[in-house]
Amino acid sequence: MKSSLKWMTLPEEYANFDKSHFVILPVSYEKDLTYGAGAAGGASEIILASSHLEYYDEEFDCEYFDRGVFVHPLLTLSSKTPESMVTLVQDAVVSCGSRKFVLGLGGDHAVSIGLIRGHEKLHGDFAILQIDAHSDFRDSWNGSSLNHACVMRTLVDKHEIVAVGIRSQDKDERVALDANSKVQTIYGWDYSLEKVRLALLNLKTSKLYITIDVDGFDPSVISCTGTPEPGGLLWQQVIEILKLCFSMKEVVAADVVEFAPCYNGGGKLCNRARVEAYTLARLGSKIMSLASLK
Repeated sequence: MKSSLKWMTLPEEYANFDKSHFVILPVSYEKDLTYGAGAAGGASEIILASSHLEYYDEEFDCEYFDRGVFVHPLLTLSSKTPESMVTLVQDAVVSCGSRKFVLGLGGDHAVSIGLIRGHEKLHGDFAILQIDAHSDFRDSWNGSSLNHACVMRTLVDKHEIVAVGIRSQDKDERVALDANSKVQTIYGWDYSLEKVRLALLNLKTSKLYITIDVDGFDPSVISCTGTPEPGGLLWQQVIEILKLCFSMKEVVAADVVEFAPCYNGGGKLCNRARVEAYTLARLGSKIMSLASLK
């Protein structure tokens, strides 16, 4: 598999598919938006920002890049139907094989449906840890269940879910969540790391997939997203959640979605988006650092 994209501008010996343990899978896709636009450009900007990252992670005392990081060719899918998008993303995941750690980059949150369905074929049964401002538990949105507002409702039939940081939902979502024993919700206004630990202990499966909608962060950390919500998680809180997940579970894969970069009149990233693209590249590095230590 060949690609012109690079993570951290790594030399070829650390960036080819066959020798890499990590695969970055970027997906350009957004459809049927609820508020702000731009998530289709998020993955590319995060990858570009990664060229400014240090190779060494001082918090975890590791250099994960030495296990290899391959960037899959960009999947440009906004013109596709939701059904086609899910199939194409799923097939891309399966093509990576079960021995790679795949980090998906979106794109709106609907791309996680394709990513997770691909990992179902590779890893069988696993639970999902969702960091998000929104429940994403609607039955359908704009006539489709394969929508960013319906992600977790679409996936819950096959997966237990721990939802962390939720602080915006419809009343019908609340009723459905309260009636569903497979979902544990930790609201933003009631968050503690201990609640996350107990929720992970309650899961029946040892395997875990992590999906991070960047609006789970407080807007003081990430504001360039389709539907930002006040009262979110801070940077170190998210890192502590990730550390807990990797220490308690076998994390099979992860994704980071819904970054919607904004641009100035000259077509360059605005200063805020530039900072946030780098922040999310750093988040990807934190995830791979933790995975490399297992």
